Amino acid sequence: MFFFLYLYSYMAVAVNFLFPPYLGYLVVFAASLYSAIFFGLFSLFFSFSLKGKNITLSIMAAPAAWVLLEYFRSLGLLGHTGGFLGYSQSNYTPILQAASLYGYWGLPFLIIFLQTIIFFRFTALKAKKGSPLRKLLLPLIIFLTMLGSGIILPSFFPAEEKSDIFRIALIQGNIPQKDILNPSSAKDNFQKYLELTGKAYRLFAPLDLIVWPETVFSTSVAHYYPEAEKEIMLLAEETGAPILLGAMYTDHEEGNTYNSILLQKSSRESQGKQRYDKIRLVPFAEYFPFPGLLNKIWPAKISLGTYTPGTDIRLFNLGNWDIGGIICFESYFSDPALKTAQKGAEHLFVLSNDAWFFESSGMEQHAQAAAIRAVETGLGVTQVANTGYTISFDYKGRKILSLPRTEDGIALLETNLPQRTTLYRCWGDYFLFLCCIILFVFTLNRYLSQ
Repeated sequence: MFFFLYLYSYMAVAVNFLFPPYLGYLVVFAASLYSAIFFGLFSLFFSFSLKGKNITLSIMAAPAAWVLLEYFRSLGLLGHTGGFLGYSQSNYTPILQAASLYGYWGLPFLIIFLQTIIFFRFTALKAKKGSPLRKLLLPLIIFLTMLGSGIILPSFFPAEEKSDIFRIALIQGNIPQKDILNPSSAKDNFQKYLELTGKAYRLFAPLDLIVWPETVFSTSVAHYYPEAEKEIMLLAEETGAPILLGAMYTDHEEGNTYNSILLQKSSRESQGKQRYDKIRLVPFAEYFPFPGLLNKIWPAKISLGTYTPGTDIRLFNLGNWDIGGIICFESYFSDPALKTAQKGAEHLFVLSNDAWFFESSGMEQHAQAAAIRAVETGLGVTQVANTGYTISFDYKGRKILSLPRTEDGIALLETNLPQRTTLYRCWGDYFLFLCCIILFVFTLNRYLSQ
């Protein structure tokens, strides 16, 4: 509970933009309690596993249980990956490569696997008189084989890159969240992105793509600056570079509002405007089962729960290359990035606005997720944020560039779109099924040996 209270403290900062402070504290407490339950369930299972007769199965059952509990914690309305153990390895590039073989799930499995071996060495075996230490030899061999395979085998995966170098301008406007929530500031906020983009063009031209973060274009911008949409098109014309931007998009025929990514090309190019709608919405903010009731009970600075989730992954075609885009909260989960890679994306952009978090640990946690997604999919992943962090990783999870937090900034990403095929991209979450098999065999052995 203390662990999650510390880890989730940044959530109060975001909630307090909309609601009274006491509600922010309540959200942190509730989220911490919910997540802590899964730690308790693991402890309960681990005490059960210690009574198993087969040392190897008992040791392997522990990491399998941890992985499945993390998976279940990521599901449903309250699903979140904050505090996932594997993210602790995001700065250790050699170990991180295991995610390309096993997916993210292999990282916490290996960590708990090693810790369980150590625990049995110094604690459990001492309580079992006559149990020789050689019983730990097989689990240790399995662990070293898995770790070695995760580090070494990815280097043999097929890799490729384009012959051309693509020049991509990344724009970080650093608009404070209080100004984003203030409709009267919408025009100034939008014009700041126009000015920064003009500066980027003067410094870095020619450009192949310009990328803005999440929700730069909103209903407030459309209302207070009616020429905004035309300005985006003119900017694409003048720079000769398509603009990938986050937008609040309203489909007037359906009457639905989406948190979207738009690709605006010049009028000379075909395919016009391409769009992706965010599929995994933020619970109790972008999505709520009864939004009308929520807005009556809690009057906030924005209308809560009004977004409609998207239904499908979309790629953005830029002639001889295809890119994928996901939005903010989605990068915490493997599935959106995986499906985008499987559909044929050659680079993945995460459009985000982390100004909600000020300079809290929430910014760092989000950046760690982008590194994991890069290794899993074998693609370069670039997060473009309104602030904290605009950062880019190659397919090995190595940082290519980043902009300082809470500062205006522009950056040039020059890339030939290197990528590699990964087992995870091909097979998806197969590792979860292996964990289920381990638990089934352990449980069966546990009861048959009684």
